Amino acid sequence: MRHPLRVLGSLALAALVTLTAPPPAARATTGTFVYHTRPGTVRHGLPDPVEGRCYAVGYAQGVTGNETDLNAYLFDTPDCRGAAAYFPAGFYGVQAFQSVVFLH
Repeated sequence: MRHPLRVLGSLALAALVTLTAPPPAARATTGTFVYHTRPGTVRHGLPDPVEGRCYAVGYAQGVTGNETDLNAYLFDTPDCRGAAAYFPAGFYGVQAFQSVVFLH
């Protein structure tokens, strides 16, 4: 059986390394995500969005295009919570949503 202080010391060291290690870097995607706030309005865009970041877009509605190299997930809420609609890279469609997040 190991000495209890050695076990606790090892656990403490592992916890310290875990807490001080930098998080994995989010990467910016290449391309632009395009959307409209109402059908027929001026086109809006999110150029080179960052992977994993939630983007609130207001009340987007109409033609939407994912011209990025990451998949997009569209949410009916402004904070990327709840059920999401999958919107793959390179895809265009008519959508209604309030926020979007990009994931690999």
